Amino acid sequence: MKIKDILVPVDFSPNSLRALDFAISLIDPQGELYLLHVIDADFVARVSEEGLGDAEATTARLREQAERRLQEILDERTDAPVQMSTMVVVGKPFAEILRVAADLDFQMIVLGIRGRRQRDIEELLFGSTAEKVLRGARIPVICVPDVPLHWVESG
Repeated sequence: MKIKDILVPVDFSPNSLRALDFAISLIDPQGELYLLHVIDADFVARVSEEGLGDAEATTARLREQAERRLQEILDERTDAPVQMSTMVVVGKPFAEILRVAADLDFQMIVLGIRGRRQRDIEELLFGSTAEKVLRGARIPVICVPDVPLHWVESG
């Protein structure tokens, strides 16, 4: 099966970047990767409620910062053999990942998960964005753990 398009949620953590590199290794050279960053609407609301900033201004700053960081990620991967695009949306991260995946008819989602090496997989995923995406997705989802992926890093 040739994968033509993959959605890669990016929160700028090292592991979300590891997931991006893994997705690059999976996709057909004629395919396209979409990097999605979700500005957490609940976080913006908390900032506003605490009087730390206006919701609109906070969202605008976070969007500008995310767009800049996504562009840096693209610039660092100019040698990637695939086309990459970026998107920034506002909402609940898991819900926006599922919405974008469905609305744009992606074939697959690849996302990084944060692990705690001493815990079992259920505890690792319980309540996380990854767990909610896994439960709600109607397409394959690959969760990349926070350990080095030697087959990606060496290839």
